[in-house]
Amino acid sequence: MLYDEGGARPANRFQKAMPLRVTQTELNKVVETPGALQCTHYDAFRFFAEGAKPFNAHRELSRERQASNEQPGCVHANMDLFKYAVRLSPAIPSHLLADALAVAIEARVLDMRASPYDLTAVFSRDNDFGIDPSPVTVETHSGRKVYAELQLELAGKAAPIRQELIRAYDHFLDDSPSSLPRAELQDVS
Repeated sequence: MLYDEGGARPANRFQKAMPLRVTQTELNKVVETPGALQCTHYDAFRFFAEGAKPFNAHRELSRERQASNEQPGCVHANMDLFKYAVRLSPAIPSHLLADALAVAIEARVLDMRASPYDLTAVFSRDNDFGIDPSPVTVETHSGRKVYAELQLELAGKAAPIRQELIRAYDHFLDDSPSSLPRAELQDVS
């Protein structure tokens, strides 16, 4: 996260390379708006700037409680479906791996479109990758509404993949020695 209490852009070598579509002051204002940050994904929260963490509505996130905090509309939780598919990839149908990858890519693109980065500086509107670089302006009321609609659409695409992965893990674990740990993936629908 690019939040900086001093108003200057943080000097992260990865983040410096991408131009911003909003100023650091505008970004800080959004982060500091009460109720604006509603992150429930442990791995996403780990990358928050330290100064931004107190503004998140959910401050007690941990790896141990990740499954109970996950939400099916969370773009990061939907990106994780691919991680879980890869872990079981020799034992699942290839279409499930491909479907999980497609949802993960769509989730990542939405995540980047809603970020403060200016994707139009990297991707033209008619790029060869089929990526829509137009921003989802979550700093505005209308942008948050669009983001929520896109999250809901993504959650609908991810739900059958999540269910099939849960069944695949259950089947795999039922046929495996009892010494194997149970899957982290839980039904959050």
